[in-house]
Amino acid sequence: MTVQIVLPNVRKILIPDPAHVILEGDLAGADAQVVAWEAEDEDLKDAFRKGLDVHVKNAEDMWGQEFTRLSGHARRAKRQETKKGVHLTNYGGSERTLAISLGWLQHEASKFQKRWFGIHPKIKTNFHGKVQKWLEESRTVWNPFGFRRVYFDRIDDCFTEALAWIPQSTVALNTFLGCFQLEGRYWPDHLRPGYYPDPAKPAGVLLQTHDSLTFQFPVAGEPPATELKKTLLVKTPYPDPLYIPWDLKRSLKSWGECEKI
Repeated sequence: MTVQIVLPNVRKILIPDPAHVILEGDLAGADAQVVAWEAEDEDLKDAFRKGLDVHVKNAEDMWGQEFTRLSGHARRAKRQETKKGVHLTNYGGSERTLAISLGWLQHEASKFQKRWFGIHPKIKTNFHGKVQKWLEESRTVWNPFGFRRVYFDRIDDCFTEALAWIPQSTVALNTFLGCFQLEGRYWPDHLRPGYYPDPAKPAGVLLQTHDSLTFQFPVAGEPPATELKKTLLVKTPYPDPLYIPWDLKRSLKSWGECEKI
């Protein structure tokens, strides 16, 4: 007998105030975009700018007809497998780690990584190479907003962590700055020095969860989705600026029941 364990949706705990709608803004494909801009990979940057499903594009590039002739569940599974493999490879995962993670033989993982870096060599030379150089010279890495992190471990032990920190910190700052822009437009009093929230009044912004932001509006005063997306959009200050787009979900019931707009 198979026992299926169904975990509760804890996000349903967070409900909007009376006569309010709860919304979640989520940065779309954020980490992968930062990697593309860090590497100055024009092919990936162009795909993101065109709004393509980059994970499908990567699967087509990596597997060719082996992927394109698939449909339904098999196609979705191969897309997800490719997404996971590319993400792990971009963040410096080894052949062995990739093989264990995806249930492949190690020579299959090696072949995957060699093909990926063959299609996108700048991820290896520009992104990985830059981080390696920074660690060797000063044990310090920077993100595009000018924040830095210093590492004290052996370079081999902290290299993958340093690779991951740049996109992850950049994405978190995009969310954080988007929150400030949202408050500045709709709740400017919250940003004034000495502001203390009135517990009797409904809050606007509720919480940040890495690359997502949860907030609420009175139903009667809910702004259009296009206006919210524009307000949340942050300029990531690369020489070729990056603007990571936002997806929006909403619900009149709870955070856990938000549906994409």
